Amino acid sequence: MTKSLKNKIEELEQKYRFISDNLLDAIWVVNAETLKYEYITTSVEKISGYTADEHLNLAIGDVLTPESMEKAMLLLAEEKKRFSRGKKVSRTMELELIHKEGRTYWIEIRAKFYKEKGKPLKIVGVAKDISERKRGEKRQDELIQKLGEALAEKERLLKENKVLRGLLPICSGCKRIRDENDKWWPLDVYITRKTDTKVTHTLCPDCAEVFYGDQLRIGTQ
Repeated sequence: MTKSLKNKIEELEQKYRFISDNLLDAIWVVNAETLKYEYITTSVEKISGYTADEHLNLAIGDVLTPESMEKAMLLLAEEKKRFSRGKKVSRTMELELIHKEGRTYWIEIRAKFYKEKGKPLKIVGVAKDISERKRGEKRQDELIQKLGEALAEKERLLKENKVLRGLLPICSGCKRIRDENDKWWPLDVYITRKTDTKVTHTLCPDCAEVFYGDQLRIGTQ
């Protein structure tokens, strides 16, 4: 009688128990219809916090984040169609899971469909913890973003400095300023557009005297 896939793996695990217990990766078998674990090596506890026996009471939806579950289901549907057409290939993907402690972590899985005569369709795969790599990628992305922001700020300051230090063509009559496109702008609008400076309006003492001199003098009598 042909041995089942699960029995074959368990037999190998018993034969190489030390290797199984000390694997850095986890080897697993999932029922493709119920999406429940049927077998997983004891090494999974180092990755997920769950023992191998605890995994047998879990479905993949119990340990995947909602986003990764959606991603996995899309790939599963796609691969089922490919498998039904005779294309038996393995696929690699990165998924985020929920650790027994409640935190999340990342794994890279390589899996493929496996069908035994008269048995339900299985998914056989290997899971590798890539949390440290993902943290490194996140730090790198954050540094690139900060660098981009710093360069953009430097460019903005250079332009602002050029505007403020350069000779601005200003109309002797209306005091409007001509920009690089030969368009004339009111002084306050030009400053607001070219810099981060906000312009407020008030009167200097001389202008206050011109416009409101009589009222000011009456108020002081």
